[in-house]
Amino acid sequence: MTPDNDVTSTERVRRLNRRHLLQTTLGAAAAAGMTSTSAVPSAAKWLAMPATRQQISLVFAINESETAKIQPLIDEYASENQISISLQPSPYASLLEKLTINLTQATGAYDLVSIDDPWVPLFAGGEYLTNLETLMEERGIGVDADFVSEFVALGDYPTGSGLRALPWIGNVQVFGWRSDILQELGLAPPATWNDVLAVAQTVTDEKSASGVFGFGLRGQTGNSAATSFLPVLRGYGADLFNEGWEPQLDTALALQAMTTHLALANLAPPGVENVGHLENGRHLVNGQIAQSADIWPDQLLDPADSTPPMGTGQIAIGTQPAQPPVKPITMSGNWLLGIPEESQQREVALDLLLWLTAPEQQRRLLLDHSLPPTRASIFQDKDAIAAFPFLPNLLEAGRNAVPRPRTPHYNAVEVIFGGYLSRAVTGQINGEDALLSANSEIRAYLTREGVLK
Repeated sequence: MTPDNDVTSTERVRRLNRRHLLQTTLGAAAAAGMTSTSAVPSAAKWLAMPATRQQISLVFAINESETAKIQPLIDEYASENQISISLQPSPYASLLEKLTINLTQATGAYDLVSIDDPWVPLFAGGEYLTNLETLMEERGIGVDADFVSEFVALGDYPTGSGLRALPWIGNVQVFGWRSDILQELGLAPPATWNDVLAVAQTVTDEKSASGVFGFGLRGQTGNSAATSFLPVLRGYGADLFNEGWEPQLDTALALQAMTTHLALANLAPPGVENVGHLENGRHLVNGQIAQSADIWPDQLLDPADSTPPMGTGQIAIGTQPAQPPVKPITMSGNWLLGIPEESQQREVALDLLLWLTAPEQQRRLLLDHSLPPTRASIFQDKDAIAAFPFLPNLLEAGRNAVPRPRTPHYNAVEVIFGGYLSRAVTGQINGEDALLSANSEIRAYLTREGVLK
């Protein structure tokens, strides 16, 4: 997408007033000589005032799946600095809804927020998050070059307008396969979607009687189904939109991608309509599927629940397959930390943000809690690689990752096409009708929002 089109321009985003943005997103949710940040001590002005410090209370909104992992660090920081920090966890969709209400309505309820990178255009673009570069300049610091630059760029929206969120969980979607299964059947790792389909058919024919299937994907409506389909769509050289933000689901390339996607769904374990993120990852780790294009770091770095335990070298990962001459890519899915504009504790929140993203805490989050880092030095740490051999490949994938379409309307669009995808996967509607209906509804939505005429 071009950074200077109507949707992504600063002028356009600012026209998303608070009431309008709230309605839009709730609908979607329902359906150069500065010190580097790695060297920043916890030395904000408030640290020198114990009496004031004890009165400080931060509220941190976070995705519930990370709560238990980050709680020990939060407790440690709060104890050492004699402040109160309240984690407010919510499930994914509920978190988006709550952030939309509180940020767009300027309630000041949160001091620090964790946001998925597709949400950045919504909140950063609407200037509901503080410009972190401005806050850091006041301390005489800048963004550490150790951060993976492609991850940092996700927090700068519109591009060049200022950093409003800093990455703390380095998620990236990759293609994963079971080396042991493919080797057993004499199959080479796939490079194209035709290869993927051929491998999936062979594995299912040979091993489905023993509970092993050729491919895994998510069929749950909305985000899950949409996220599983995007790598196939992009692997055929199409995307959700062209540069003018016209939806592209009614194209021949999109139909080819849908045909392949539905064929792969038929080669997945039974009950694909109920498969979500956790289930799809477990299927690969446990050897119930031979390959999947919807694999994320947490599924690889925390295989403790695998049965039997995953053996070293059984799973390999790489870029997504692509039909020539399409270039193979991966997709970003970082979580970033931002400070709401209405927070009354911005200086303290910044200190916590910088502490959580510093190398020591990034290393601990990885080694102790299997959260993928956002710093190159941690991806390249020898001890970390010994524990998690996938790290070098994840770093390479992150540096080649493409985000989801950068528009504040993405979440609403995802609800539309993710719903039709799920219905197609479960056989309630054929693939072509699903694409045409989704394309029509997305275009109607963007027209109502003034993006298209």
